[in-house]
Amino acid sequence: MKKLSILFLLLSTLLFANGVKPVMLYDTKEIFDKSWNEAIHKGIKKFEKRVNIKVEEASVLNIKEFRDKINYYTKNGYNPIMFNNLYQEKEEVIKKMILEYPKTRFIVFNGRFNIPNVHYFIFSNQESSFLAGYLASKQSKTKKLGFVGGMDIPLIRNFLCGYIKGAKYQNKNTKILYDFVGDDFSNAWNNKKAAFDLSSKQIKDGADIIFSPTGGSSLGALKAAHEKKVLGIGVDSNQNNIYPGSVLTSTMVRVDNAAFRSLMAAKRDIWGEQMKVMGLQENGVQLAFDKHNETLISKELRNELEHIKADIILKKIPLDDYTFTNTCKIENKVLF
Repeated sequence: MKKLSILFLLLSTLLFANGVKPVMLYDTKEIFDKSWNEAIHKGIKKFEKRVNIKVEEASVLNIKEFRDKINYYTKNGYNPIMFNNLYQEKEEVIKKMILEYPKTRFIVFNGRFNIPNVHYFIFSNQESSFLAGYLASKQSKTKKLGFVGGMDIPLIRNFLCGYIKGAKYQNKNTKILYDFVGDDFSNAWNNKKAAFDLSSKQIKDGADIIFSPTGGSSLGALKAAHEKKVLGIGVDSNQNNIYPGSVLTSTMVRVDNAAFRSLMAAKRDIWGEQMKVMGLQENGVQLAFDKHNETLISKELRNELEHIKADIILKKIPLDDYTFTNTCKIENKVLF
């Protein structure tokens, strides 16, 4: 009986494995960007090591290529198909294609689709950005902060709104300068020079801390901060070690955990809740503290941030998600 149970378990594992043929479609050619893409890749590699199932990884650089790749992978039996959703034009294409392939499962990072075969994640970036804004305002000598976003889209506006709210929660007189790198997803997330130039301009205008949610482009912003002898704030992955002592902290998005868990769920044929919101409470977003920035943040300030984090989780500090509201308000005053 024991041998039969073991055999059944092995057969079940093989059946699940045969039904899973995952692929991840990235928005840029550069996977090892020390940011968002690399975090997803890390989660994928953890899955591959755990279950010995290969995950295909590919890049799409425009809407047409995205449509072609979805058609190719669905027709060749790939399941689930994973990708990012960043802006409305792409969202409409995605929705139409998902409806064309109801038997294929899709895993979407930063997307909202009320369709049965889609499992999607929403990260509460406004929460970690609030903490980053508070910390930056506290440490700023000029009380002028810089923000360089990838694209002017709701996802990045959500980072910006949280950052402004956190900064002004610490000091209502703190000012925030902000710019955006590009207007299409192939340029915005992998243009280090543009991020460097925009950050340098903001530093020249008085900003002494730069936060840059731009994916791989963030390396350019951190480089500018380091060279101009101000502080940078990393994004998506822990970027504290890139310029030790010049990076105040990093707003980490645990998309690596999301990728791993969703792939494991697909392998086990578990398709539960469609939407998974991951914020501070769920450890989906967080600030990075390690040996590379420990000299920049005192224990007292760390404790202060922990109290604020608790207040955010308990909703004592309400933080709406801009991607849902399309409005950024402070005390009923609309900022944008």
